[in-house]
Amino acid sequence: MAPHPRRPPRLPRIDHVLSFPHLPVHIRRVPSEEIIVSFSRLYTVGSTFLLLLFTVAAFTEGRPQDRFDEITVKRINVVDDDGNTRVILAGGFPPRRAALAGLLFINEDGNEAGGLVYRGTRDSLGNIQAGAILTFDQYENDQIVALEYGQSGARKRQGLTIQERPDTLTDRVKDFYRAFETAETAEERDSLRQHVLPQIPRRELSSRRLFAGRSLAGASLVTLADPDGKTRLRLEVDSLGQASITFFDADGQEVRRITP
Repeated sequence: MAPHPRRPPRLPRIDHVLSFPHLPVHIRRVPSEEIIVSFSRLYTVGSTFLLLLFTVAAFTEGRPQDRFDEITVKRINVVDDDGNTRVILAGGFPPRRAALAGLLFINEDGNEAGGLVYRGTRDSLGNIQAGAILTFDQYENDQIVALEYGQSGARKRQGLTIQERPDTLTDRVKDFYRAFETAETAEERDSLRQHVLPQIPRRELSSRRLFAGRSLAGASLVTLADPDGKTRLRLEVDSLGQASITFFDADGQEVRRITP
């Protein structure tokens, strides 16, 4: 609640002013008629100012908010009461995600916390290149929950993914992310994926613990993995309708398979 405005000091009566012994002599000797005229002028100016203030407030306080049937923008930043950006709605997120449109979620500390983005087009040969993903990020880290769809030509995959990520990032992971973010070309990023990323243990990065959805092979699939991201249990109904449950060891080797 806003503090109450301070009450202005009460003006002393004119006869009191003239009789205060501690006031300078030149004030005590001012004729009372002149003081009355000055006070009247002050009252008139103050009254006019207050009337103008109340008139402006009357016209602005009840004014309805602007409404639009349609607007065209590239980006909208939604802010909280403190002016911090909490949601970004944009038609693209350059430079790396210029082709992706959608929403980015920002937490109170200004860090990206997830988003909903999508894209879709046909290439020069008429092949579909499309995707959409809803993600939730671990605090000051990357996505740990994702609901996604991706398609390249006839190959498509969609489903729910649960990731495991460490609570803190090691120096080599930070170096990789820093290099990847500052890479200027797709070739540089591909090189980092191929040569630097495999040198980092999976537990320092992320591991997929669960996937439930459709595989690229057209199977309905649920996979459960260990903290290193190695699949240990797979429930599957393949594209021909054959059901199976498969168990794997720590090296990824099949140890048991159950079929109807």
